[in-house]
Amino acid sequence: MRPERTARPALASVQAALLSRITGQRLGAPACDATSAISGDVRASAEDRLAVYSFMYGSRLIEALESQFPRLGRLLGVEAFADLTTAYVAEHPSRHPSLRELGRALPRWLAARRPNERALAALAALEWARADVYDLADQPAMTLDAPRAFPPERFGELPLKLIEAHRLVEVELATEALWDGLAPTATDAPTTLPASLDGPGTTLLVWRQEIAVYHRAVDPEERAALALVSTGSRFGVICDALSATHGDEAATARAFAWLSTWIADGLLTEISKSDLL
Repeated sequence: MRPERTARPALASVQAALLSRITGQRLGAPACDATSAISGDVRASAEDRLAVYSFMYGSRLIEALESQFPRLGRLLGVEAFADLTTAYVAEHPSRHPSLRELGRALPRWLAARRPNERALAALAALEWARADVYDLADQPAMTLDAPRAFPPERFGELPLKLIEAHRLVEVELATEALWDGLAPTATDAPTTLPASLDGPGTTLLVWRQEIAVYHRAVDPEERAALALVSTGSRFGVICDALSATHGDEAATARAFAWLSTWIADGLLTEISKSDLL
């Protein structure tokens, strides 16, 4: 009699078992043993071969996060950053086809998991915002020609809208100094967190202009104005919002100063020809 042949597991079961073993993600009760799908020999057993893939998978995720949070990695050091990112990925595994999305939840995760080290979450929030805006779609930016061509009697109707490649990030006051100190060119980078982050925070505007990403602090008034312009507003609306506390003349001067800065920084989208009519 011929010996009975053992039924082979379904391909989907083998794939799920391999995925679970390599990534460390639990995908329900395994339908088969992952090692049964791997051939071992004298050079390496099936388990050793799987371990290689598992190690490389984890290393690739750490490398991806390091590319998104280079200053955080420099502050923590290689081993501590690897431990942190490994713990993070265990709770927030990669579920997107692109590793671009891997670090999106890291600032919030840090704030929840390490509340006594608020500088870590603040630094991560700034780094993520900069990484996030870098590869957003390009949009034609407003130039000075647009307001110059706009009918003076209708200038209050000048449409203003921020480009998509911008973020407003609430951080601690020490975050900018920490960012600067951790620059690749810094000769004396900090190796510990600021002793205290007590006190009010600040808002950083992060944006991309052409291929460069910038950030700067904005005061509460400009923060409120940018919130209006982010979804689309008019120059006159900005002036009206300032008039309540500054008076008409000072409000208009301040709004014009912002307009000039926003245009120079490439923050405003190009207005359509129909708006000029």
